Amino acid sequence: MVVKKFKNGTVFHRPKLSDVVGTPLDLNSLDKKSGLSAWGILALGIIVYDIYAIKSEKIETLTRSFWRITEKPKIGNIFIGVWLGLTFHLLIEKLIRKAYNSKL
Repeated sequence: MVVKKFKNGTVFHRPKLSDVVGTPLDLNSLDKKSGLSAWGILALGIIVYDIYAIKSEKIETLTRSFWRITEKPKIGNIFIGVWLGLTFHLLIEKLIRKAYNSKL
């Protein structure tokens, strides 16, 4: 735990990344608010955007934008790398951390 003190006396406790990664996963949300509403808002925003893009024909859909961006070699590779990183974070990291923590 890193302790950072400010001039006004406020103390900020910030966990180190190694402390967070090495701890077992606790998937219970008893003491926290659920993130399900944020996922719903995100999905609704994507659906509304794509419907508007299709109906208005003024802007491209997210799918078409993804296809266009990935056609360019340099920018496409960066974009796909970011997408793969997000996929790894959301899907694969949990499995790796569960397997790692079950061995301890």
